[in-house]
Amino acid sequence: MARPVTLGLVQTRPVLGDQTANLEQVLNLTADAARQGAEIVIFPELALTGYNQDLLRDKLVELALTPQDEPIQRLAQAAAQHQIYLAVGYVERRAMPGILYNSLVVCGPEGQILTSYAKSHLFSNEYLHFRTGDSIEVIPTKHGLVGLMICMDIGYPEVGRLLALQGAELIIAPSAWIRQDADIWGVHLQSRALDNFLFVAGINRVGVEGNLDFVGRSMVVNPRGHILAELDGSEGILITTIDLDDVASARRRAMHLTGRRPELYGPLLK
Repeated sequence: MARPVTLGLVQTRPVLGDQTANLEQVLNLTADAARQGAEIVIFPELALTGYNQDLLRDKLVELALTPQDEPIQRLAQAAAQHQIYLAVGYVERRAMPGILYNSLVVCGPEGQILTSYAKSHLFSNEYLHFRTGDSIEVIPTKHGLVGLMICMDIGYPEVGRLLALQGAELIIAPSAWIRQDADIWGVHLQSRALDNFLFVAGINRVGVEGNLDFVGRSMVVNPRGHILAELDGSEGILITTIDLDDVASARRRAMHLTGRRPELYGPLLK
């Protein structure tokens, strides 16, 4: 029995530091993706602020939000209005003043906030501005279990495997992937899909911020590691329907997960 779900990968060019403009863009494009049939709509990493922390500097603190703040609540309202799941990257603040996280909020179709996942593997100068998250998260949806990654997390096979072991059939990976590493963007996404025989949706941004040039190429990869659909380097919305039952089919065919030997993998923890 098929379990189709339609994804909307929204490839944007955020305005650096203008959270108001970016929020309006996200809300407008969410409505557009929903009109096209998307049931899960995903935006890039730090879509509400822009990415380049070296240019934003102290303004990051001003831009930081909690899930209870109005911009995030408006995202939750939009999810309810369109009866979708909505995932958007933002700068998060938690209980400790001045401590910031590169996070992904996921809102559900009843207007609830399902989680705010903080990126667990930071990239380059991100360590100067953000604290690492301390969890590898899978969220339940009416479609199935969805695993969460943000950009650099894609480069770690361990993250994908942990998400798969928690039951994920789809991984969403909002990103701000730069042109210097364009050659490994698709390789990482395809590898994580094939490693675990699940779907991976990589949602990248476009545009230039200072010395950073973002490559776009958002894509959906199937459980055999094949690219099903892909955008180019321009802004746009990629609407793709996948069948989550293909995950079980791929795993029965290959049996890589059932053949695992965890008793041999102890050195991975050292």
